[in-house]
Amino acid sequence: MGKSFVKQKSFIEITDYIYPLTKLSKNKYDISDHINLSGSNPLKGPSFISLTDVYKSKKGIIVAGLKEGIHPNNYEKKILLKAGVKAYCYKLVPAVILAASRGLKVRAIGVV
Repeated sequence: MGKSFVKQKSFIEITDYIYPLTKLSKNKYDISDHINLSGSNPLKGPSFISLTDVYKSKKGIIVAGLKEGIHPNNYEKKILLKAGVKAYCYKLVPAVILAASRGLKVRAIGVV
């Protein structure tokens, strides 16, 4: 599945796999925010891009963006859960940063 992009007016829809930190009740979730823990940024140079209110959904879950192949251990999972994170993902965060750099809002959907 991976990620898919559908551009519509002033927002873009991004779908990506998410990996729950605890058992979740559904297979599909709107994402309302993220924490970038990947250590990378797809943008080059000194530009600052505000990610405030970049997500369209206000009632979704918060995800952590991790470096590809990294899985949090039990201690890290507890810390993420305390921060309100419900799942982690690998490709969503760079795509959101790129969309925000183009002035687009994002409707992000996470599929378990």
